[in-house]
Amino acid sequence: MTHDPDVLIVGAGPVGTSLALELALHGISFRIIDREPVRSNKSRALIIQPRTLELLNRHGVANTLISRGRILRGGEVYINKQLASKLALDDLGTTDTEFPLPLNVSQAETEGFLDECLSKYGHSVERPVTATSITQDDSGVTTIVKLPDGTSETIRSKYVVGCDGAHSVVRHASKKMTFPGGPYPQNFVLCDVHLHDTNIPLDRLTLHLDDKGSLATLPLSNDLIRVIASRIWVGSEDDDEPTLDQLQAYFTSMTSPGSGILHDPVWLTRFRLHHRCVNQYRDDRLFVAGDAAHIHSPAGGQGMNAGIQDAINLGWKLAHALTLQSSQLKPSASDDSRSLASASVSASAAAADALLDTYNLERRPIGLTLLRGTDRIFSFFSAPTPWFVPLRNFFLRRVMPWANRSRSRRKRVFHFISQFGVTYRGTSRIVGEASDGWFGWRAKKVRGGDRLLDGKIVNRQGQETSLQRVCKGTPHHLLLFAGELGEQEAATAAQRVVSVCKAKLSVHYIARGDRTVPSEEWYSDPEGALHDKFGFGTKPGYVFVRPDGYLAHIGPLAKLDQLLSFLEGYLVSPVVIPSRSPLSFVVSPAVWAVVCAYLVTKAVTKLSRLIAQRS
Repeated sequence: MTHDPDVLIVGAGPVGTSLALELALHGISFRIIDREPVRSNKSRALIIQPRTLELLNRHGVANTLISRGRILRGGEVYINKQLASKLALDDLGTTDTEFPLPLNVSQAETEGFLDECLSKYGHSVERPVTATSITQDDSGVTTIVKLPDGTSETIRSKYVVGCDGAHSVVRHASKKMTFPGGPYPQNFVLCDVHLHDTNIPLDRLTLHLDDKGSLATLPLSNDLIRVIASRIWVGSEDDDEPTLDQLQAYFTSMTSPGSGILHDPVWLTRFRLHHRCVNQYRDDRLFVAGDAAHIHSPAGGQGMNAGIQDAINLGWKLAHALTLQSSQLKPSASDDSRSLASASVSASAAAADALLDTYNLERRPIGLTLLRGTDRIFSFFSAPTPWFVPLRNFFLRRVMPWANRSRSRRKRVFHFISQFGVTYRGTSRIVGEASDGWFGWRAKKVRGGDRLLDGKIVNRQGQETSLQRVCKGTPHHLLLFAGELGEQEAATAAQRVVSVCKAKLSVHYIARGDRTVPSEEWYSDPEGALHDKFGFGTKPGYVFVRPDGYLAHIGPLAKLDQLLSFLEGYLVSPVVIPSRSPLSFVVSPAVWAVVCAYLVTKAVTKLSRLIAQRS
């Protein structure tokens, strides 16, 4: 494969291959290279969160991947070999997804699944191909790569995306990207090992703590588990490789009686954790994603999942930006035509550039939020300072069991862990929502920038499907929740949107109740559950969905004009940074507090004067 593509992907781990899938789906010319001759058979990242399963299900049957791993149903924390607290995830009653629980599966299996999906599009990874030089200019990027036979090839592309890990050559090629952060002070031992004669539950994470160290176990498959332990207490020096006997001794000292015997290790190594986030995800024609952009502690199983979502966010934007560039008017002979073409080229280039800027606007805040969250979780449980250990243990023994009795509190924790809570609200002008007064749409649970909730719908043939299964592929999707609206009125409303939308659009009508639907574009919402989840009730409403499964706009049908105004500049405006309203200070709690304090003070002063006058 020796062609010059529109996009060159450097690094073919889960993030790079996910990006390749997105570009293949959109029919974009790309190449994906990796320096390793074959994929690693080591397990590495294990947990795939429910939101990631939803997104991967757009390319293949995610149940195939689920069959290769083990569903995680919760976690348990032990202190000095005694159970301190539990976190159950399988009784939360999550109904807005097909995938309500995390999956524990080897990264080798995940990569194999992604390769299978990519092969369906007729693409594969080029190996071993190493990027040795990357130079960008105003019109593209020149990348020199080393081929398997030792020769070099020069690849010219419009964009290069670095999915090549913490030591990213793409990030180093940028003159603007920095990677602030640092290592955690602790060293750790990791071992994928067989375990027999055990009473450790194999459907959940277990964390074992004492006053000095920590040990965690994660089930892999059958009798294979992952053990992660504080290195200093395993008994080996920093420069020595740990042994299974040393790990077994520490495992026995940390876990309760009957935890079992470790044997036949598959992978035994030592490692150090880092926490870093790049200062910007884009430098003109260079992008970074996954570990090239952010590296986390493994707490919460967030890193790989965040990287895959980076890829999916960037993929459709690259595709649309390239489409904008390729659809520019070609200049003709006349001066007027040349001027018109030049203006069109300039406008299209500005719109494409602005759209690509939203990758950084949307994803970097998510990376920072996850980094801070996992850092707090890791620091809390690792408790590196002796004075903090009693506080941590008190919290885990007394506070956490009380907190976990509340299903709503556990749901909030799961909302973060599952990445269902990832939202792009207010990050750019490519997300929005209908304004409906102080207590209107801003008070709703589902807003522009949120994930598309899933739920059961029924097609014309009476077959069940789901909202997310309908909203897949390359187009945007208009979901018109008809409520009790007539078919002709719904079609007229949809046509108004189609007439102004500048992106490829599929329209789906959702009727409330069990009423018979008239055509293939119509579905029924038998119990009205989806109408209620989106806040429409019996009234009609609309949801405008992006190709990455997030809401670009939402509102009641009575506010459809606001969607039409939004679409006038959607994906074609050179301005994407959201502007703050001159009255936006009104929503600030701090300002309200000052105003209220002022009004109370004035009222008390006036009342005091009235009392003084009467006396």
